[in-house]
Amino acid sequence: MTDQELRDVIASLVLDTQAFKRQLAASQEAADRRAEEADRREKERAEEADKRAKEYAKEAMERSKAADKHSAELDKQIKELGKQLGGLGNKFGSFTEGLLLPSVENILRQKFGITSFQMRLKTRIGEETQELDGFGFVNGEKNIGFIIEVKSHLDRRAIKQTKRELQRFGDFHPEYKGMTLYGIIAAVDAISDKQRDAVFEAGLYLVTVDDDVAEMPKPPRSFTPFSTRA
Repeated sequence: MTDQELRDVIASLVLDTQAFKRQLAASQEAADRRAEEADRREKERAEEADKRAKEYAKEAMERSKAADKHSAELDKQIKELGKQLGGLGNKFGSFTEGLLLPSVENILRQKFGITSFQMRLKTRIGEETQELDGFGFVNGEKNIGFIIEVKSHLDRRAIKQTKRELQRFGDFHPEYKGMTLYGIIAAVDAISDKQRDAVFEAGLYLVTVDDDVAEMPKPPRSFTPFSTRA
């Protein structure tokens, strides 16, 4: 090989090497661009995800606040409804007593000859208070009194409470000292035979309402009236 041919081979190799370097540099640039594009897209996805997360968190907070507000308003409405129902219950109770007690008074006048009758008798001594739905009595030779408790729900507790008021009466009303006291439960709602028997077993008289008519059922032969002295 001549010197010229050798120089031509070397020149060709140099050109090929430069072309390879340029190709390699171009490939590297393309790879860098792809990497930068991938990083940009990943950053955009991360930013978009963070944005959505913040929006969801904001919406969740707003929904939570709205739910709390609605819950507070609902609690307020429930409390107000409770007050209204309570007031309605008190009014209904007073209305019921106002209708039933005059009938009880007539029954007591006919059966026991009472001469005086009081509705809703409330007495306070010191820190203690006694409230009775009704009290009827006759002085003189008989000197007997009847404490009336109107009950819409007749159970053992109502019976026990009626007897307790009988025993407490003398402490609140010393003016009736020596009077023999009896108890009467006036049942607003229909009662069962079991409830009726429980009242009589406790020694209390009973007034029931049937077809808007108040009546005093005749106690059984075994009945022994519970009494106490004021």
